[in-house]
Amino acid sequence: MTAVLDSRTTRRGSGAGWLLIATTSAGVVNYGYALVLTHGLAPAQYAAFAAGQALLMVRATISGAGIPWILAREIGKAPHDHERHAIVTTFAFWANLAIGVVLTALLTGGVLLFGSVQDAAVVACASLVMSVGSTGMGFLQGIGRMEMIAVLLTLEVLVKAGVGIGLVFFAHLGATGALAGFVAGSIVLLAPLPRFRRLIRPPSWRPAEATLLRAAIRQTRLQANVAVAAAGDTVLVAALGLGSTGGGPYQAASALGRVPLFASNAVSTAVFPQLSRDGSVVRKAAALRSYLLVGALMTSALVTLPDEIRSGLFPDTFATVGRWLPFAAVLGLAIGLLNLCVTFLQADDWHSGTAAYLTGIVIGYLGLIAVAGATFGVAGLAVGAAGASLLAVVALTLLSSVRGAVKLLLTSRRTLRDTTGLAALLGVLFLVENPVLWVAVAVAAGLIVLATGFPEFSVVRRRTR
Repeated sequence: MTAVLDSRTTRRGSGAGWLLIATTSAGVVNYGYALVLTHGLAPAQYAAFAAGQALLMVRATISGAGIPWILAREIGKAPHDHERHAIVTTFAFWANLAIGVVLTALLTGGVLLFGSVQDAAVVACASLVMSVGSTGMGFLQGIGRMEMIAVLLTLEVLVKAGVGIGLVFFAHLGATGALAGFVAGSIVLLAPLPRFRRLIRPPSWRPAEATLLRAAIRQTRLQANVAVAAAGDTVLVAALGLGSTGGGPYQAASALGRVPLFASNAVSTAVFPQLSRDGSVVRKAAALRSYLLVGALMTSALVTLPDEIRSGLFPDTFATVGRWLPFAAVLGLAIGLLNLCVTFLQADDWHSGTAAYLTGIVIGYLGLIAVAGATFGVAGLAVGAAGASLLAVVALTLLSSVRGAVKLLLTSRRTLRDTTGLAALLGVLFLVENPVLWVAVAVAAGLIVLATGFPEFSVVRRRTR
């Protein structure tokens, strides 16, 4: 049993390779956008932008992991059944619009708590466009056009950053301009609409649609908890009024610390269809291994980021970012792990008690960091978020859908080898002080970890020998 992770099954690619590259690249650009804006927005404006961005991320996560995943699953099950495609695509399109209207109303109200009417209007527009775009992404995933998804994800973030930077630095629209970039980026995701437009029929309600809706609700309820947890600390900074007392630099650090979540999303997207079919504990353990290898490296890179690089990324008004990065890095690693574990719950035949348990974990997590932030300010919020996120992950591993995979991973001989090798790489990162040498070591370590943790890259390596 301890050698099971060395089996042929775990060495076969799951399709996460290019998706990982696309999502991680988009993440780098996305957080680069957030970093650039620290030079164009005052801390109070940046706090409003960061909170609005966090809410949009919650909205995108909720809409992207429920109905679109059901659409992709149903199309994948019946690739040549045109009638089935029409039924599920019609359901997905109208359900996304209906849910999108509700989410848009909630987001608008949330933005008005800390932003202007203009900020709320821009966020509302972006949210409505996302409603249609999420259907297109699910359709492309169902027909196997992963390369198109990768292209669209990359274009979306590039357009968003380009438009947002232009509106902030040249049109001087402040936080409203920065948030308007999300509208432009979301429009890119409408590109697949002509491909499935012929499948969209007038809305109807039959037993088939009722079954699809129940499945989508089950997916969305679980993923919504992850989205809320991921944005909780950033939104609470604004809600608690900490933006003008040092909260802006923490939000910037928190945004940078979310990089591991992109690796988690790539692994989750790739492994979900396979787990839906067989629920393999071996596949779950392999997915955890892949994420933890990359996530641990990303976390260590953030913690050891040289002062020279950090000062070049942030203006003087964000000089305290380095103080918060270690806490934000741990939080990001934990949120990514939480996201992957919830994917296991989504793939398994979970019951309502599991969803309630997860919701309780998230409420407890948010309660802890809210109390810590209200009592001890930004420092309390930072420490509380990091600690509470780790406790949330531990609580989630008690569930049967996760417990077996964790046990298998911990008892595998391969884990010992991985841990030893990773510790050596991370030790070098901690010891290197020269920025140029640090970057070289970080890049080399990243390539090694990718080849070790993701079968797609190791297959390419073996074939080229």
